[in-house]
Amino acid sequence: MLILLPILAWGSFFLILHRYHRHPWREALLRATVIWGVTLAVITELLSGLQVFTALGVSLAWLGAIGLSALVVWRYGGRLSWRWPAWRWPMPLFPSILLAGVGWIVAITGILAIASAPNNPDSMRYHMSRVMHWIQQGTVAHYPTHSLKQLYQNPGSEFAIAQFQLLSGGDYFANLVQWGSMVVSLVGVSLIARQLGCERRGQILAVVLCATIPMGILQGASTQNDYVVSLWLVCFTYFSLLMVQVGVTQSTAIYIGASLGLAILSKGTAYIYAFPPGLALLIWTIRQKRRYVWQLGFLAVAIALLLNVGHYLRNLVLSGSPLGVDVGAETNSIFSLPVVIASFFKHLSLHADWVRALQLDDWITPTTGLTERVVSIVHTQLGLDLHNPDLLSPKSSRFYIPAISQYEDTSGNPLHLMLIGLALVLLVIRPSLRKQRELGSYALTLTAGFLMISSLLTWSPWRTRLHLPLFVLFTPIVARVLVKSCHPIITGCIALILLLSIQPWLFKNEFKPILGEPSIFSKPRLEQYFMSQPHLQTPYQSAMAELETLNCHQIGIANERLWFEYPIWMLLQNQRFNDSRIVHVAVENLSNQARPRYHPISGAGSPPCALLSITSEADELEVLTTEYGTYQTAWSTFISDRHGTLKMLVPN
Repeated sequence: MLILLPILAWGSFFLILHRYHRHPWREALLRATVIWGVTLAVITELLSGLQVFTALGVSLAWLGAIGLSALVVWRYGGRLSWRWPAWRWPMPLFPSILLAGVGWIVAITGILAIASAPNNPDSMRYHMSRVMHWIQQGTVAHYPTHSLKQLYQNPGSEFAIAQFQLLSGGDYFANLVQWGSMVVSLVGVSLIARQLGCERRGQILAVVLCATIPMGILQGASTQNDYVVSLWLVCFTYFSLLMVQVGVTQSTAIYIGASLGLAILSKGTAYIYAFPPGLALLIWTIRQKRRYVWQLGFLAVAIALLLNVGHYLRNLVLSGSPLGVDVGAETNSIFSLPVVIASFFKHLSLHADWVRALQLDDWITPTTGLTERVVSIVHTQLGLDLHNPDLLSPKSSRFYIPAISQYEDTSGNPLHLMLIGLALVLLVIRPSLRKQRELGSYALTLTAGFLMISSLLTWSPWRTRLHLPLFVLFTPIVARVLVKSCHPIITGCIALILLLSIQPWLFKNEFKPILGEPSIFSKPRLEQYFMSQPHLQTPYQSAMAELETLNCHQIGIANERLWFEYPIWMLLQNQRFNDSRIVHVAVENLSNQARPRYHPISGAGSPPCALLSITSEADELEVLTTEYGTYQTAWSTFISDRHGTLKMLVPN
């Protein structure tokens, strides 16, 4: 029941803003979410600083937030009433059908988020693993680890997951962080559409466009963070538009700064995507020529920085940079106009398979081959090598056009890209749309964001998920342009096609399928953790059985090849040992200077009773000397020629 505390706090924020501050329900919902995000970040950092990031500490903190909300209600007289949303029912039949389709997507995705176990490879490596280390040590301070991504990556999304796990005692609500971000983003894009001039039809179309983004549906049931950063960028965009169109107020500046800070706290791509609109807002501020506006601008920047100061300081101590370790392998090392153009086309090509997206491949030959030839011709004309390793991620040996997929790391959004392209063309050629300067400015900032992300990052098929915030933010302007340019029947058909074509992404999620033999409803939860790496399930379970015979529940991870970490935590917890603990030993990277901090009840300071390591055939690891002493191999099991051997070492 403790999991209800943050939800009740959010509800109290919404109630105060809607009932007493007289904000319409959608705007109150967005404002309440920003306040909730700030509260969550502050609670996490304060409790972490005191080393009491525990279920009790988090519960008391949220009770305090609810208590403060109750005081505000009492201050306003304590009378509660409800004002119905502006969209009164019954609505016309067709808009009701479209909203019902959106509700269907939200409901199925929500069921999937609760019923499925986290199993994304990145989540198993660092998103969820860092959460377990924080809970274990009672603080989000850095610790020795073979996976530096557990430390320097922006932690906002995992702050929420960690609190949910502390309050619920498990990870059943971990996926709801992204799902909730998706739901609130739907409300946010409808508000942005309204600010861009859309009436009800346009706002509903924007919601349908956003709800049917394939990558968005897949991300909405995962423990990654691309929809979380999308949400905060939606908030940042809405409040920026509100300031420009309605007027400068201290309240709006605070929300802009808080939204920007939460976006940066959630994912590093926020720096890139927020830069063009932030620059546009700065230019607008300069043109105001008012000192008060400048003061509010500094206030917004200060709030954004304060929300990230804890993470900045931890990274500064770790690597000497507030941004963490150098990830140069994932960034372009060559900068020129030809490279910018080539990278632009490469990133666009990730969303090229529109034939399979429309499920027309039985009648029309997929055009991925044609797209690859076009991109190759562009590179040839620019004098660039299509497969230049300096422009590719180390994870990709060559460039290719990926086919459509239902995988949350690589799924493209081809239909939405086509609609974005159509909207941009209409925006340029139609005089009535060109006269609306806010539309041109909005489209320009988003296009600049895509140019920046494609130019700064090397290409890989996994970049498509980083594009999610742009697709979400493009939906309001696409809706505005289509409603202005097309007959209602045409826009209605577009919405229906999107709602119908998206069903495979709902039911055939590659690692979380609802239908068929591998359905999550027919697989035990422990087995679901291994959906992306099934070859590791049997070796891991064998290792747990061996640990149980040794009565050993405090283990060490001995090398970086054992990157699939989170399932080990879950297997240990399944054995129901209260003293289970995992630490990384013999760490040779920057984090070896950190001192592991342990939760007082978990056996602080005691050395691991066994180490786990994955070695290649050429690596005959028999004895390992660590900071805890010398360990020798006592058990091993072969995984495969490709993946090596899982070994267990015990104190010598």
